[in-house]
Order: sequence, then C-alpha cells, then structure tokens
Amino acid sequence: MRLLNDIHHLTFVTSDMERLIAFYGRVFGARATVDLEEEGLRHAFIEVGPHTVLHPFQVPDVEPPGPLPMFRRGRLDHFALSAASEEAFWELRRRVVAEGVGDGAVTDMGSLLNFGFTDPDGGEHEIVWAKPGVPVEAGLKHAEWSTAEIP
Repeated sequence: MRLLNDIHHLTFVTSDMERLIAFYGRVFGARATVDLEEEGLRHAFIEVGPHTVLHPFQVPDVEPPGPLPMFRRGRLDHFALSAASEEAFWELRRRVVAEGVGDGAVTDMGSLLNFGFTDPDGGEHEIVWAKPGVPVEAGLKHAEWSTAEIP
C-alpha cells in the first residue's frame, strides 16, 4: 500500500516575495495560488507542478542565508524540480540561461539529466529529467557522470 504521493510543499525564507513569485512565474510558468499576510508574516503557495508547491515566507528581520557550499546550507540543502518531459527540460535550461541564473551546464547522470539554477535569494537548486526506461541505479556513482550534449 502506497502511503504518500509526492511532497506537498517546501518551505523556506525569502527577502522579497514579489521578486520570488515573479521569478518562478517567468522561468517556470509557476503561479501563486495563495498569497497571505497574517501576524506580521507574508507567505505564499507557488505552484510549480501539479503536485508540487513552494511555500516561501517573508519574515521581518529574517534574511535567507544566501549562497553557501553544498551540504553547508542548513536543514534543506536544495531541491530538484522534475521536468515534465525531455523537451520541457531543454526549454527550462534555455530559460534559466536567458534569465542569467545558471550557466546551462547539463550533467548526464545515467538515469537522468540535471542542471542547476540560483533563485533570487541565492538558493541553489536543480532541474531534473528522469530518462524513461533507464533504471535509477544507472549512473548513481559520481565517477560515471558526464557532460550531456546540448541539442
């Protein structure tokens, strides 16, 4: 029996909610489905996929940590968004590069393709496309990763 379907939401701090909502809308076609201010806090639901929501908070006098090395970023190191298709993966890569929030380098990890982006608050995250029919165990070892050919 399956007990869970997906992650419902990921919560983090932003210094500028308008900027963050606009960024995810522009680059990922996301939309804010909730945007509330209560008890001195502003928070929103930014729907980035049919089952995935980002839930940022803008808290007075609290700033996001900014860019930090991987595994030094705190409780949530990063998240990876799943591209809907290979075509969507390459379109998202194009948008990230055009926005200037990633260098567009794509890593072929065997069972998936991956590239990174940096959000307006310095959070470093990923876009992933899982190759259909390729077992997840293929390419899990870092030494097996390669640079993917850019179409």
